[in-house]
Amino acid sequence: MKKITNMKRTKSNKEKLHMSIVAGLGCLICNKMGFPDSPAELHHIKDKTGMGRKASNFEVIPLCPRHHRQGVAAYHYSPKSFTKKWGTQKELLNETLTMVKSNG
Repeated sequence: MKKITNMKRTKSNKEKLHMSIVAGLGCLICNKMGFPDSPAELHHIKDKTGMGRKASNFEVIPLCPRHHRQGVAAYHYSPKSFTKKWGTQKELLNETLTMVKSNG
């Protein structure tokens, strides 16, 4: 029998709720720049997860497309430059979790 290794796991209700709350915060970087309520998509932090593996659905930070994946200011364009300017993914995750807690 062949083992299937690429099956995606369904998100739990708790994960879905957390991800929805984080996305609802708006882009963390736009907020730091004085532009609150910018639409956000979720960036799974990369912290010792290995090649091709993403972090848990609880380890996400809200970034708008511009700061996540589009253009020269994006994390995925230059993780090193992004980190130098805005902080590590762990630091941004801690900021995000603090915002989640303060918003109830």
